[in-house]
Amino acid sequence: MATTGTAAAATLSGDRDALITGDAVLLDLRAASFATRLVSFLVDAVLQLVLLVGGIVAVAWLAARTDLDDGYVAAGALLASVAAYIGYPVLCELLLRGRSVGRLLMGTRVVRDDGGPVHVRQSVLRAVMAMFEIWATSGAVAMTCAVIDRRSRRVGDLLAGTMVIQERMRTRTEPRVEVPLSLRDWARGADVGRLPLPLLQDIRAFLPRAGRINAESRHHLSRDLLHRTLPHVAPAPPPGTPPEEFLAAVLAERSHRDEMRLRRAQERQTELAAEVRAVPFSV
Repeated sequence: MATTGTAAAATLSGDRDALITGDAVLLDLRAASFATRLVSFLVDAVLQLVLLVGGIVAVAWLAARTDLDDGYVAAGALLASVAAYIGYPVLCELLLRGRSVGRLLMGTRVVRDDGGPVHVRQSVLRAVMAMFEIWATSGAVAMTCAVIDRRSRRVGDLLAGTMVIQERMRTRTEPRVEVPLSLRDWARGADVGRLPLPLLQDIRAFLPRAGRINAESRHHLSRDLLHRTLPHVAPAPPPGTPPEEFLAAVLAERSHRDEMRLRRAQERQTELAAEVRAVPFSV
C-alpha cells in the first residue's frame, strides 16, 4: 500500500522501517522480526536436511547396488549438498515469489530493498552466504547480524540488497466511535460537514488511543483539537461539554452522514444500472 503526505510518512517512520521506491513512493511494509525469521528458517532447515539425507542415502544405495566408483559417490554426495543448500532456497524463492515453505507458514517474503521481487543472482547470493553464516557457523554470524540490524537482515541480505518482510499481519479493529447520549439531540441538528480532512484524521487518530496517553498530554491534545474543530461546527455544543465527548460526537455524526451519503449513491447507481438493463437494445 502506497502512502503519501508528511504526516503519514512520519507515522510510518516512527512505527516501522518504511521502504521508499525509486519513484519516491512510500511503501507500508514491515520488516519481519528476528523471532519470525528464526521459526521460518527452522522449518526450512528441517526440509533441507531431509533433502540432503535423502540424496546421500540414494547415492549410497545406488553405489551399493551398482558398485560405483568412489569418485561418482563423492560427486553424488556433492550434488545432494548443492541441491539441499542452494537449489532448495533458490527454487523456492523463484517459484513462490520470494517465499519458502517456512515463510509461507509464517507469512513472510523476501524482497529487494526497494520492495521489488528478488532476482536469481540475489537468491543465489543469499543461499551461498547462508552456507557460511548459518550452516558453517551454526547460525552465530547470521544471528549476530540479524540482532544488530534494524531490519533483522543477515549478511546475505546485506550483500544481496534484500530483506524479509511480514506480509500476513494481524489487523487491529478499533471500536466504533458513537455519539455520547448527552449530545445526540445536538448532533442531529449540527453542521459537521465542513471539517477539513486532516482535522478528521487527527481526531480519528486521537480518540482510540486517548486512554493510553499521559493525562496531561491527553488534556492538551483534546483541548487543541477542540479549538481547531469549533470554527467548523455550528451550532456550538452545549456549555460544559467535555472536549473528548464533543470530538466523539462530531466524528461519529460525520461518519454516519458519510455512510448514509455513500449508501444513497450506491442505491442510485444500482437503480440506474437496472434501468439501463431494462431499456430495449433497439432504442
